Amino acid sequence: MDGPAGGGDDSVAPSWETGSAADGEPGKRVQGANSPIDDAEFRRLAEAIPTLCWMADADGYIFWFNQRWHDYCGTTPEEMAGWGWQSVHDPERLPEVVEKWTASIASGDPFELVFPLRGADGVFRPFLTRISPARDTDGWITRWYGVNTDISAQVEAETRLREANEMLQNIAAEREAILGQLGEGVIVTGPDGRIRFVNDAATRLHGVSGLGGSVDDYGEAYSLFAEDGTPHPIDTLPLTRAVRDRETVVDARWRIRRPDGSEVLAIGNARPVKGPGDEPIGAVLTIRDDTQRYATEKALAAALQAKEMLLYEVNHRVTNSLQLVTSVLTLQASKSESPMLRQSLQDACARVAVVARMHRQLYASDQHNRVDLADYLRELAVDTVAALDSGNRLTLTVTCPDAVVLGIDRAMPLAMIVNELLTNVVKYAFVDRAAGTIALSITTTGDTIALLIEDDGCGLPEGFDPSASTGLGMRIIAALTRQLGATLTLPPRARGAAFLLAIPADA
Repeated sequence: MDGPAGGGDDSVAPSWETGSAADGEPGKRVQGANSPIDDAEFRRLAEAIPTLCWMADADGYIFWFNQRWHDYCGTTPEEMAGWGWQSVHDPERLPEVVEKWTASIASGDPFELVFPLRGADGVFRPFLTRISPARDTDGWITRWYGVNTDISAQVEAETRLREANEMLQNIAAEREAILGQLGEGVIVTGPDGRIRFVNDAATRLHGVSGLGGSVDDYGEAYSLFAEDGTPHPIDTLPLTRAVRDRETVVDARWRIRRPDGSEVLAIGNARPVKGPGDEPIGAVLTIRDDTQRYATEKALAAALQAKEMLLYEVNHRVTNSLQLVTSVLTLQASKSESPMLRQSLQDACARVAVVARMHRQLYASDQHNRVDLADYLRELAVDTVAALDSGNRLTLTVTCPDAVVLGIDRAMPLAMIVNELLTNVVKYAFVDRAAGTIALSITTTGDTIALLIEDDGCGLPEGFDPSASTGLGMRIIAALTRQLGATLTLPPRARGAAFLLAIPADA
C-alpha cells in the first residue's frame, strides 16, 4: 500500500505526464485553462510553489517530490522511494497518517491532517497536509496532489495565545479569590458604569446578594444616604464621580440602609481605572464599615469631655481649698509672736500659693492637664519677687521665647523649684543693697529644657554645694530636681550667682 510520502512499486520511475506512470504516454502536454503547458514549464511551476508538495498516482504511489521537500527534510529522491517517506514522520503519529491516507485512497475523499515532519536539523515541526484527487472526464481518479504547509509559527502563536489566555484566566481567578478574602468591600465597573464585579464583603455591607446595574441606579437601588440621613444624590456618589468625571475620591462617607432596616456608616475610596493607552476602562470602589469606629470615637469623645469637665471641677475645688489653706496659714502667721514661726508659716503659705496658682491656671485654660510655662513662670516670678521685695529695689526680667508646654506632673515640681530659687535670691543676694537685677530665662535645645536664674547680688559662698545644703529650701530643690530627672549646676559669673536647671522635655 502506498502513502502520502512514498509509493509501493519502486520499478516505476517518477514521471511528469498527466497520466499515471504506466499509461505509456510520457511527455504528454498538460492542458491549462488558456494555453498548453509543456513538461519543462510545468516543472518550473511546480518547483516555484512556496511549500512542500508532491504527486501520487491513482493507487497512492508517490512518484515526485518538489525540491523544497528535499531541502526541508534533507533527503534525496532515492531515499524517499518506496516507503522511504516514513523515515521523516513521527513514529507515534505514523499509524494514524497511514490509516487516514489509506481510507482516502479507498473512498476517493480528500485528505487533511496536521502531523509533524522531521527537518534536516532533526527537529519535528507541525505541517498541515492537504491531498486532493484529480479525476478524468469519467470521474476516475488519475492523480493525487499533496501539499504540506509548515504551520509551526501558527501553532506556536496559538500555543502562546492559549497560554496567555490561561494565564489571564488564572490571574482573574486569583484576583477574585484575593478580593473575595478582603475585609473591605470592592465594586468594579466597566467604562459604561455597569457593575462587573462585587466581592463578598461588599455584598455583606449592602445586605443584598447579586449587586448589579449601573452607577445611575446604584444609589437608589441599594438605599444609599448621606451622613445626615437624606437620600444621597447620584451625581456625588464616589463611584459615579470616578466613572463619569474620572475623579479620584478619598475617604468619602455615606450610609447604607440594608433591607432588614439596619444601617452601616460606610467610608470608601473610588478611582478611575485606565488602560495601557490611558483610555478609561472602568472604575473601582473600596468600602469599609466605619460604624463601630465612628461609635467608638463618639464614645471616646463623650468620655474625654466628661473627663475634662471632671478635671475642670477638680481644679476649681483644689484651687478653692488651697486658697483656704493659704488664708489659714496667713492668719496663723499674723498672730504668731515668734519671728521664726511666723517666717516658716509665711514660707509654707508661699509654697501652697504656687500649687494654687497652678490649679487656677489649669482651671482657666482649655487644657486641664498641661501648662504653658512661658505664661505661668512669668506670672509666678513677678508675684514671688513682688511679695518679697517690699521696697521695690529689684528689677526682674523674664525671657521665654519658645512655647514650652509640660504636663502638670512635671510643671508642678518645676514651679516649686523656681519659687524656692527666687525666694532665696531675693532674701539673701541683695542684703544691704539698694538695688539689684534678677533674670529668668527658658530655652529649649533638642530634647532638653534649660531654665536659668541669674542675679548680680553678693554671690554664693565659696565652695557652695546645693546638694549638700541643710536649708529646707535647698533640700526641697534637690528632691524636686531628682523627681524631674534634671540636673542643677552653678555656672560661674563675674558678679552674683547663677542657677542652671536642665530638664528632659516631655516625650
